[in-house]
Amino acid sequence: MDINKIVNSASEEEAKSALSYFLQSYMNPAFGALPKNEVELIVLNVLEKLNAIDDAPELYELVSKLKITRSKARRLIYDRELRRSSDDDLNEKVKDLLKRPLIQKNGDLYVLEVENPLVSDHLRSQVKKLGYVSDGSFSPSIVKLGLDAVAALIESYLTEQEQDDIKEALVAAGAPDTSFQGVLKATFKKVACKVASDTGEALMEKASDFISPILDAGIDLVSKRAGELFKDAD
Repeated sequence: MDINKIVNSASEEEAKSALSYFLQSYMNPAFGALPKNEVELIVLNVLEKLNAIDDAPELYELVSKLKITRSKARRLIYDRELRRSSDDDLNEKVKDLLKRPLIQKNGDLYVLEVENPLVSDHLRSQVKKLGYVSDGSFSPSIVKLGLDAVAALIESYLTEQEQDDIKEALVAAGAPDTSFQGVLKATFKKVACKVASDTGEALMEKASDFISPILDAGIDLVSKRAGELFKDAD
């Protein structure tokens, strides 16, 4: 990382703001009183203010730019997100992940790539509270969920009215009239069949076209996508 280039590329306003932030943060509560990990987070935020790193950096960005290990990069991201993100923020990030899963085993297994370790912990906690388990044994950045867990998680993010409206739209399009989770699971099975590749895995972009409207409770788009889905499946 070329610090001179970064500083020279910053505007005068950005440089002043970054310096002011650093000095105020470092001297609170007193000069030199902060532990090393807090100082590292302050410097990380300064680099963000100077546009040297992204506001939500991926692990590799920190590893490559800061010349640190993946474990340290994960800790920095975790500690930083812990100070910045509310439960609502984390829920929104989980919802974004659910919109772009890799679907395996005929729609029974959903694989999510979660670079942010705090989001990963939040996701696993939510799944556990709902009575399901998640598999992260393959990699700390990969979370595997069964179809039942995915349906329950999506249900938890929707109001009762949204659930009723979505269920009505899906049933009208051809889904079996069961519980909300039952309707979701039947729909996602159809999604897996529709967009499955030769290897049995679904392309994330295509799956997202069907899953995103449900998570966003966009009833008109749910009706349109479901109509296409069940019509093609007949």
